[in-house]
Order: sequence, then structure tokens, then C-alpha cells
Amino acid sequence: MRFYPQKFIRWFSIAVCGFIFFTPGCFTRLSVDRSDPPILDLKNYQPLAILPVPDAPGYRHSGFSLQLAAEEVLKEKRFALVGQEKVVQVLTDLKQTAQGVSSDSTLLARFSAALGSKILLVGTFLYYRVQKSYISPNISEVWPGAGSLPGYQSLPTYHQGTCEIKVRLQMLESEKGTVVWMAEGKGTGPSGSETKILNLLIEDLMKDLLPLPPKTE
Repeated sequence: MRFYPQKFIRWFSIAVCGFIFFTPGCFTRLSVDRSDPPILDLKNYQPLAILPVPDAPGYRHSGFSLQLAAEEVLKEKRFALVGQEKVVQVLTDLKQTAQGVSSDSTLLARFSAALGSKILLVGTFLYYRVQKSYISPNISEVWPGAGSLPGYQSLPTYHQGTCEIKVRLQMLESEKGTVVWMAEGKGTGPSGSETKILNLLIEDLMKDLLPLPPKTE
């Protein structure tokens, strides 16, 4: 059987591109500053409310994705949570935004009293950057076979896009607005896996929060 190096190189390049493209979750990296324990015993400060998270600029629904990820982790740790519908309704009744409430201790106390919540979780995107993947031609030297002169051929080169997300999470005590717990970290990985990166990052940021004891009847 005659071997055709040009065809082999072309198909090998395409196969490598396809492998990288369809396995985006394999290269996620997390860098998290480990948090100190909460300064309060959180089991005595339930229920907890998650403030709506503003979207990262240019990335619709990113704030909702962060909220959802945090909610799933807290439920697994048996935190009692105020429903998001009630949180949004109280903000509407007070004619306030999540940012306004979290930055003013008086508003925070009114908001928390209306919710019946003792602790608020505030999530913030410090940055959210995505560079898309692309394929470009690359001129490579190829050898057609023994006794033949080398030639040049344009082969596809896959450039994997990247995503970087940095998040800060804070828990605020409702009466005075004191920060009782905080965690901050960054997740990086291939573009196209933003939700996976964010979910893994939130899970890691909240890893040091101890589960609450089971409720007793």
C-alpha cells in the first residue's frame, strides 16, 4: 500500500482539532483564595437570601447562572433559602436594586426584615473574559515520498479559545451589614464551557462552608 504523507498530515490535523473542540471541559483550572470560617454560627442565622447578581457586561444570564450555582451548593449543605420570587418582589416594593440594598446598611436592614432573612449572599463578577476558538491556515513543509523533493501545503491549525471568570462571594449579616464570610477565586478553561467553569468555581469557593445539621422533628 502506498503511503501519502500529505493526506495523513491533513487528516491528523483535522482529528486533533476535533478532539480539542469536543472535549472542552477537560482543561478547567481553578485558583481560589481559601476562605476563613464564618464569624457567626450560620445555623442560628437562617433563612438565607441570595441577592440577584448583575450580569457580567456583555454576557446575558451570567448573573442568573451564578445565582443558580450558589443555590444548588447551599441546598446540598442544608441551608434554608428564601425563594427568589420573594427576593425580587421585595426589591420591587422598595424600589431598590440588589447593589443599592447591599451597599446601604439601613436599606439592608429594611430589606432583610421584609424577607424574614438574617443572612444575605452577595455575588459579584470581578471579571468575565471570553476569547472564541478559531481555525487558521498554516503553511507546513511536507515530504511526498522517498526520492521526491519537499513541498509546502496549507493545513488547518486550531486555536483553542479561552475563558476567564473571577468571582467574589460575600455573606452579610442583615442588621448591620457586617461581612461574616467572604471567598474569592478565578476559573479558567476553554471557551464554550463558561457554565461548567462557573459551576466548578462556585462549588470550590463554597467548599469550606460546613453543612448545617439535619433538621430535627
